[in-house]
Amino acid sequence: MKKVAGGVVASAALVLGLAAGTGTAVAADRYDGPTLETAQGDFNGKNVELTLTNPKRAVGAFSETTCTSALLDGQQGLDAFIAFNAKDYGKLISIMTSPNLHLGPAASNNLISPGPNSNSKTVQVAEGVYIYLGTCGGWNSVLDPSNVGVSMQVLIVPDGIGSLSPALTFGSTALEAGVDLASLLPLLGSVGGGAGS
Repeated sequence: MKKVAGGVVASAALVLGLAAGTGTAVAADRYDGPTLETAQGDFNGKNVELTLTNPKRAVGAFSETTCTSALLDGQQGLDAFIAFNAKDYGKLISIMTSPNLHLGPAASNNLISPGPNSNSKTVQVAEGVYIYLGTCGGWNSVLDPSNVGVSMQVLIVPDGIGSLSPALTFGSTALEAGVDLASLLPLLGSVGGGAGS
């Protein structure tokens, strides 16, 4: 039986969109972040399956969107969370180019395949706390790089009884890093809600 849990990751679309500069804001719909799901089990020798769904349907010219994702370890995830909240996009780009990054799935919606479209990827990770971060953007993100939808989930490996030690380590790291607990609690709330069977 697979257990579905929450996770968080920084996406390449976010980094590319943010690196483009501030641009000129236009009146446009805000992009929603992707739907992120994680499952733990045995997936042909890998222990975590990451799934991403691009929620925005392509309905006309320039309505195409792409969502991407990444799985960050606890410290990278905290650093990305802090950088994103501080709008420190240089730091976020630095984190996204780190060698320990697990690139997650990506999904694009376009006129041929309007969506919502999903994609999955399996990865092998050690015990610990991870952040599964996904972002969605499109043509409006080029004009306004802040118009990127972001979703985050926490993934604790292993889930269940064995997750206590990694969770305590993650909490200690967050406190040592000076993370504002009020901003972190909604993110951590996804752990309890997503750990069902």
